[in-house]
Amino acid sequence: MAVQTISGANIKLFLGGVLYPEAQSISYNIDYGEDSIYGVDSGFAQEIRQTRVSVKGSVSGIRLKASGGIQSRNARTLIKESLQAPYVSIQIKDRSGDEIILFVPQAKITNESFSVSAKGIVSISFNFSGIIPQGSNDIS
Repeated sequence: MAVQTISGANIKLFLGGVLYPEAQSISYNIDYGEDSIYGVDSGFAQEIRQTRVSVKGSVSGIRLKASGGIQSRNARTLIKESLQAPYVSIQIKDRSGDEIILFVPQAKITNESFSVSAKGIVSISFNFSGIIPQGSNDIS
């Protein structure tokens, strides 16, 4: 059986259930929340306990004219209404096989960066923090 690798061109990002084609780079980190428990005067862990699972990530991409940014996609509210900022789902899929690589049903966009260079492309990036990260094996 031939093994195929996934390339960046074959990845799709969905933000709030809608394709986010402006994305050019995606990274995330899942912390499984495992912590060591030590006995009294012991230098070696005796067991590992489960604490809190979390996911944090970032998305970088380009800013399109008249797109309205992430606010127009209902991923963030206006700055003056930031206490009511909604949760948004984030899903990363393989374009060719529709395999779900990561699905975070409840995530918050925690910050946003905007970069402009002379005669260059306007880029945008944002970080997210989420609850209940799921991969393809978790969903099936």
